[in-house]
Amino acid sequence: MTVAVEESPAPAPVVLGLAEALESSEQLRQRRFEMLPMRGSVYTDVQGRGPGPSTSPEGLADLITSISTVGVLHPVLVEELPGPDNHIQRRLVIGERRYRACRWGAVNQPDNPRFDKLPAVICPGPLSDEDRRTWQLVENLAREDLQPGELAKALLLERSAILRAQLDNAGIEVSEDVQRLEDPVARFEALEKLRGSDANLAAPWNLVLRRLGLQITPRRAREVVAAFRTLPRELSADMDQHQVALAARTNLARLSRGRREAAAELWQAVKRLGRTDLLSAATRAQATNPDMPADTAASAAVTAYERANAERAAALARPPAPAGGHDDEDDAAAPDEITAAPLADSADAEQPRQGGETTPFDDISEEPVTAGSGGEQHPRVDEPLEPAEPVDPPVVTAALEALRALNTQLAEGRTLHRFDAGSLRMLLTDLQRHTSAGAERTAAA
Repeated sequence: MTVAVEESPAPAPVVLGLAEALESSEQLRQRRFEMLPMRGSVYTDVQGRGPGPSTSPEGLADLITSISTVGVLHPVLVEELPGPDNHIQRRLVIGERRYRACRWGAVNQPDNPRFDKLPAVICPGPLSDEDRRTWQLVENLAREDLQPGELAKALLLERSAILRAQLDNAGIEVSEDVQRLEDPVARFEALEKLRGSDANLAAPWNLVLRRLGLQITPRRAREVVAAFRTLPRELSADMDQHQVALAARTNLARLSRGRREAAAELWQAVKRLGRTDLLSAATRAQATNPDMPADTAASAAVTAYERANAERAAALARPPAPAGGHDDEDDAAAPDEITAAPLADSADAEQPRQGGETTPFDDISEEPVTAGSGGEQHPRVDEPLEPAEPVDPPVVTAALEALRALNTQLAEGRTLHRFDAGSLRMLLTDLQRHTSAGAERTAAA
């Protein structure tokens, strides 16, 4: 059976760039989809770092279980090559773990139909390195948004491909040893050494981003790559698995300059505590005191986070000032408690950022928001009010879920635009006023 291949949807700007890359490749443009029998239809060379724990039956256990239940969701990539006696050979290019898992299932669970055939995208070969990178990017974006480590590799490999083409056009020979370098940083640095100081042969970031169809700025691309180049590769891959944000990686990369082992130790410390979301806070704690052990820095971040949460809870539980009264001490503290408590880990609020960095709220004025500003009139709390209808439960549930999701991302080190941060402050001020008024109505009733 032969059918047209449909890629899973990705963000529109990225789809446009990848569609252009797919159509520019003669081999990938001729791709087709087939269900390949597991016995004798395809062979594989060693891919990546070769056989190891990730391709053993134990390392494949979760993948085997998933395939036995729902099947292979993303097809592998196979190239067709001329073989002996004019026979066509099919070689696996991308998807070795899926292939090995299906092969194990076909032998050990022969009655499970999901292991009978392997979904594959087949192209005429041989495929170039650039074709393989393009398809890998398609696969990654079909699964989910690229993590910073994956994005850095894609940027470096694409930049290396552009630089290689520039060197070829200039008649500068690139050795096979350089082409065989699998580490994207090592490959790019080797090509940059061949380029020397000739600016006409450079691979500008604008061209790299346009060819990949990525809607990020060159400055953002440089930050992604700088963090990736500084941190150990296995550490970046582990952070991708835990979806650690770029801001947290950048802080850790600054800490690790000249002491790479410090970054790995601190990462392992927050992992042991199950609080990878507090990596930025632990990094800042250790940056303040370089002699602080990693476990101590991680524990300090957790303690500060819990203390800040307790202070917020106490502030929210504090009874409102009596109607018509005025508590100077409470009024003076209220704006800071409402507006300076970002929905992030506590160290973000308590400690200054390194290198002149600012928190998402640093650009926002600290002036308290006046209730009822903008001409909107609100009833006084001490006026008799009719019994109010309760808020719709689905609205409360949706709001809590959204705030928890926002809090999680901010705790991971992500940032808010200053206008969004200001809107949140105003909303939180209004929410506190409304909930305080509701508590008074309930008490009066």
